[in-house]
Amino acid sequence: MLRRVLHVSDIHCGHPFVAVHVAAALEVAAASRFDAIVISGDFSQRARVKEFERARGILDQFRAIAPTIEVPGNHDTAWWHAPFGWGDASRLHEGYTQYINPVLEPVVRVPGVTMVGLNSAAGMLPQAVTWYPRDWRVKGGLTASQFEWAQREMAASPAGDLRLLVVHHNVVRGRLSHRWGLKRPEAALDRLAALPVDVVCTGHDHEERTEVVQRRTGRFLVSGANTLSSRSRKHRPSALNVIEATAAHVTVQAWGYRQGAFAPGPMSATLDRRESRLT
Repeated sequence: MLRRVLHVSDIHCGHPFVAVHVAAALEVAAASRFDAIVISGDFSQRARVKEFERARGILDQFRAIAPTIEVPGNHDTAWWHAPFGWGDASRLHEGYTQYINPVLEPVVRVPGVTMVGLNSAAGMLPQAVTWYPRDWRVKGGLTASQFEWAQREMAASPAGDLRLLVVHHNVVRGRLSHRWGLKRPEAALDRLAALPVDVVCTGHDHEERTEVVQRRTGRFLVSGANTLSSRSRKHRPSALNVIEATAAHVTVQAWGYRQGAFAPGPMSATLDRRESRLT
């Protein structure tokens, strides 16, 4: 049976917000059957209450169409409450947990699809801070315990399920930004490839991306969704991704925004699940 998942990201309710892009994404969601919808972070622009309130209204519209999974992004994180780990880290995501989802790392299971979310938006906590000030507040981080937890959750999924891992920060280097999303990216890729996942869904870099990542530990398919805001890299059109899976293959295709609607574009990548250790 064909499984279909819509992947959108980086709505940025604030000054970069583009209502027509969000409306067009909702039209895609409503016009076709999707088993689930992934929203990979950055609902807000400055983690402000009014931004989260607007984002919650949009999230409710997606939830009325299909089950959703969401994770926070760096723009949803009030890093100033715990810079460099000093302060009250419990307040980093208080706006997100109040308005978007009280669970920062959700697990959503629908027939044929298992989705696990990891919170990479650590603000300025040690797992995300590097020696480069340019990275502060922006870089993401994942810990060994997070990977271990994701391993257990994925291993508990029914055989044959499409398995999606959702994380805000891009796990491959941006082609246009030339930047990695995560601290210690090479080690993160090895840990991700070792997980029993088909697709890793990300946002953050504001550039659509589809490719198979092959590591010594395994392989997975990347679904990097572009932003629905006005901040796409190099002023390119906004884009979202459509994930389709059969028992044999899983494909991610980017849909670009043109003439008031999202439509399938030339960028896509396919993973042969029959050659994967998942099956």
